[in-house]
Amino acid sequence: MTLTETAQLTKRSAVVLTVILLAYFTSQAVWARVKPIIFPPRLPPPEVAFGKLPTPAIPSLPLEEGASPKYVVDTTTGRLPQDLPDRAKVYKIILPKTTLLSSTRAKELATKLGFSGDPQRISSSEYRWEKAETGRTLKTNITTGNFSLETDIKKLSGLGSGSPPSTAAAVDQAQNFLQGLESLDESYLGGRREAVYLKIDRASLKKVETLAEAQLTRVDFFREIDEQPVVGAKPYRGLVSVVLGKDIIPFVFYYHWPLDPKQSTTYPLKSVEEVWSEVERGRARITFLAPADADPFSSAYEPPDLTTIYVHQISLGYFDSEKLQNYLQPIYILEGLGLTADRQQLKYIAYLPAIASDWIAGEK
Repeated sequence: MTLTETAQLTKRSAVVLTVILLAYFTSQAVWARVKPIIFPPRLPPPEVAFGKLPTPAIPSLPLEEGASPKYVVDTTTGRLPQDLPDRAKVYKIILPKTTLLSSTRAKELATKLGFSGDPQRISSSEYRWEKAETGRTLKTNITTGNFSLETDIKKLSGLGSGSPPSTAAAVDQAQNFLQGLESLDESYLGGRREAVYLKIDRASLKKVETLAEAQLTRVDFFREIDEQPVVGAKPYRGLVSVVLGKDIIPFVFYYHWPLDPKQSTTYPLKSVEEVWSEVERGRARITFLAPADADPFSSAYEPPDLTTIYVHQISLGYFDSEKLQNYLQPIYILEGLGLTADRQQLKYIAYLPAIASDWIAGEK
């Protein structure tokens, strides 16, 4: 073999070797990306650091005595969802404590809301202020910092139709108002806000569709945790809400339980098959059941004779309450349609505790 032939062979060998090495390293890089998809790594078991948890105290709307509806999966796929997680975090709620400054803070809040003087002490932790001339009443819990501001509806009869802020403007005004009270944390800033128009109907407030009909605008604030919605016992009502009129804020309801981000731990969740088994046994807590065009803020409710419930969607969320809980726990949210014996269609929303039964005290 001549020197020329040797040089050409060496050059070709180098090219082949380079191609082989490039192919090898490329395949390794591709495999490194594809492997976790084909063979996902096994997650460590849930931490369950809080031990067994209490059952969330979720109230449920009653059905007519003797009603025993049939449950039907009526999702877009016709099957139960298969993409729900197998675990979720549980958060420790910071338990409120009365301090030497609690009373001072309550009085500062009252001043910001236009009340003066000493309050009426309902209990060791409950304070009440009244302004008879405006019909306004402020109740505050000095331990929790939660409060409600209400106005006698008779004092609002002079509000003209079409006078309240638009829904978009009301959201901004309500947020600025709560931030001025230092009463809106980041979990609310990242959550959704819902605004609706209201009019005065005798001694109550009724939802209306247009600004021209409205005398007030209501804004409800909802928290979001781990990109999941936080809902209360009444799904259309936020635990924080503000009602605004022209140059007036007649109603505020504020129930907020701060979380300790350093005290959270993962728990296993019920499988979707376990969820459906419990739903069929009637264990889901019904939180809304009314015609689609019904006023979601109305307190009127007549237990219906449901024959069938069509479940359109099952999703994960968290349950919050006006009453203090020790933990913020995940729940499954079921949405669908209820059918009565006389063929009336009702919008259906229900909650089901999501933590696996082995980790709920007293649950089997």
